[in-house]
Amino acid sequence: MTDTALRLDISRPAPLARLGQFAVRLARTDAERFAAYRLRYEVFHRERGVNAPWMDHANHIEADAFDPHCDHIIVIDTAARALGETPPIVGTYRVMAGPAPALGWYADGEFALAPLFARHPGQRFCEVGRSCVAPAYRSMRTIEALWCGLWAYACQNGIDAYFGAASFPGTDPHTHAHALSHLFHTARASADWQIAARAGHAVSMDMLAPEMTDRHAALRAMPPLVRGYLRVNAVFSSHAFVDEKFGTTDVFVLARFAAAPMAYRRRVERVTGLTHPNL
Repeated sequence: MTDTALRLDISRPAPLARLGQFAVRLARTDAERFAAYRLRYEVFHRERGVNAPWMDHANHIEADAFDPHCDHIIVIDTAARALGETPPIVGTYRVMAGPAPALGWYADGEFALAPLFARHPGQRFCEVGRSCVAPAYRSMRTIEALWCGLWAYACQNGIDAYFGAASFPGTDPHTHAHALSHLFHTARASADWQIAARAGHAVSMDMLAPEMTDRHAALRAMPPLVRGYLRVNAVFSSHAFVDEKFGTTDVFVLARFAAAPMAYRRRVERVTGLTHPNL
């Protein structure tokens, strides 16, 4: 058990999904949301050294002005239970199905979203972010559990596409030249779905020629979350955004359920028992 695997009560709401030992559901109480914020604080601040101005160091939570307008998906390890204790949360994701009043979309600070929405008025978009997994649980299995939760949330709310900023560590994009170039050459969004990074912090991901990249090496160099997006046929921006506040290099990612592999869709349908209403 790690310090970042924080505990909460799972007795009330039914889960969005169950995947082996993992139960995935929405945080329903202030205590549960606080636990998700605390997990984020442990990973972003204590582990990665992020010291953003909105962090509450006194209470050890990472939460910003967008969080009250979001739902928070949590992954619970039901097998990691000591006698008399409730299971820990080991992962979290926040989802925002509409722009926050007076704030808009979080990712709009890094990527110009309006042209994308204007080109696809019939699509219902939902922003995802603050993905966070406890160190001992950083595997594709945990990512799969999170995505089962995202699928269930999309089915229940008629979401056609998730979007957000996926992060690589550090503010020097060239340290990720292999992975970013591979995304540019193999998973770049078409012009109709492309998005522009905001000027001043934008860096082209076309750093290496296709013949200089190796698929397996590039995948190994990517965060597990980005590899997970590739498994659902997500597409990416052509430029990254250097986020000085969080100390990351961010790429815009768009995951459309209509583009997801049929095998993936069938699997999450079996796990969640839900069929997407728009597919």
